Amino acid sequence: MRSASLLHLVKRSTKQEADTIIHNSIRVQRASTGQKEHILSNMTDRQQRTERAMGEAMYQMAMSLPDDVGDYIPFSYMVEQEDRREKQLDELSEEERVLLKELCSFFDFDHMCSKTIKREAEVFRAKKIIEELELNVNFPVLAYGETFLNQSINHSLDMVTMLIQMGADVNAENQMMAECALDGLLEEEDNKGTLSDEKKAMKKLLLSKGAKTPEERWMDKADEVSQMNRGRT
Repeated sequence: MRSASLLHLVKRSTKQEADTIIHNSIRVQRASTGQKEHILSNMTDRQQRTERAMGEAMYQMAMSLPDDVGDYIPFSYMVEQEDRREKQLDELSEEERVLLKELCSFFDFDHMCSKTIKREAEVFRAKKIIEELELNVNFPVLAYGETFLNQSINHSLDMVTMLIQMGADVNAENQMMAECALDGLLEEEDNKGTLSDEKKAMKKLLLSKGAKTPEERWMDKADEVSQMNRGRT
């Protein structure tokens, strides 16, 4: 959930001003100062479409706020999710915690970048742990509210495939940046101009299972809020 102060600022602005506020306050904040001008002037067509869709969704969200909304939300969505996560983890036994820690270690970024890991064996082991814990694979147990599927694109096609078979939602967003597994592949494709054969296969698989682009998801959110607002009038 975006901060109420940003949404309130957008609410007091015209549509054109709101787009500028959202663009500069959200997208550009992802980068360091030295990268901001580069991002603003070098977006791909896909990224620009996503920005417009995100701006529309944020504008609709802002218009749904009451005029007297405060400058902040004391209990954000992320805080609530973190509390929920901690509560569920507290219910695990010591043995289950050990297994979960082992599972999470497979999705550590530095680990996945290593050329020496036994990826096939890890996929097999990960599946066994998920089954033993009866784990909801969409549960954002990883750091920053990441899902296993989002991180698995850096592991292997077999890991992506296994997680989907185990019930992973291809449109599940992480809690930090509201991004999905497909988003990471699209960003890499934009940055490098292409994908490896394995990642092309991941992209094809995710799309075949109904994965939506960031633009499509933001448009869905804008439509959902717009319909909700019309229902109030």
